[in-house]
Amino acid sequence: MQRSMWLALVAGGVAMLAAACGGDSGPKATPTPSKPGPEDVLAQWVADNRNVGFVPKCDSADRGQDIGKLCATYIGERGTRRAYALGPTFAEATALAILEEKAEGWIVLSVSNRDPNAPSIPGIPWPLQSGDAVIVIGLGEGDCLRVREQPTQTAKQMICVPDGTTAIVQEGPVDAETFTWWRIAGEGFNGWAAGTWLRLQDAIAAALTPAASATPPP
Repeated sequence: MQRSMWLALVAGGVAMLAAACGGDSGPKATPTPSKPGPEDVLAQWVADNRNVGFVPKCDSADRGQDIGKLCATYIGERGTRRAYALGPTFAEATALAILEEKAEGWIVLSVSNRDPNAPSIPGIPWPLQSGDAVIVIGLGEGDCLRVREQPTQTAKQMICVPDGTTAIVQEGPVDAETFTWWRIAGEGFNGWAAGTWLRLQDAIAAALTPAASATPPP
C-alpha cells in the first residue's frame, strides 16, 4: 500500500515538472511549408528577370511609392492555368504572363511581350497543343490568315482564311521569323499558320461573355 502511494506521488511530481517545463517534451510536428501563390511566383519572376519592384495588383498601386514598378492584373483562367496582364504601374500592360498550378505550387509557363498600341485581338492566347479546336480571329474585315505549306513566310501560300474560320491543331509549335507557327486543318485546308491570330474556341466564347469584372478565385 505504501509502495503504491509512493509511486503515485512520484508520478504526480513528474507530471507537474513536465507541465512546468512546457508540457510534452517529445518531437514536435514540422509545419508543412506553404506553397507559393500565383502573385508570389510573379513577384519572383519580376525580381529575377526585370530587377524592379512589383505590385501584385495594379489597382492597388500607390502613386506615392509605386512609380517605376511592375504590376499585374488578373484577366482569366482555364483549368489549372491563369493569365495576368503585366506592365508598368499606371500604364498599359506590356506583357502577358501565363501561370500553371502544379502539385508543388504555381509556376510561370510563359511571359510574352505585348504592344499596347497594337490592335487588340479578342480572347486570351492560351498555349495550344495538338487536337485543340481553334478559331481565326483579329484580322479584321478585308484581311485573312495565310495558310502555308511550311512554317515560314517564304513558303507557298495554300489558302487565306478569314476571321471566324475554325480548325483543329495538327502539329507545332515551330518558332520562326518572330511568329509561332501551328499546322492547322479545316474545311479545304491543312497547312501552317501564325499563331498570333489563333485562339481556342472556348477562349473566344469567354471573351464575348459579359462580366462585371475579372476576379481571381481564392
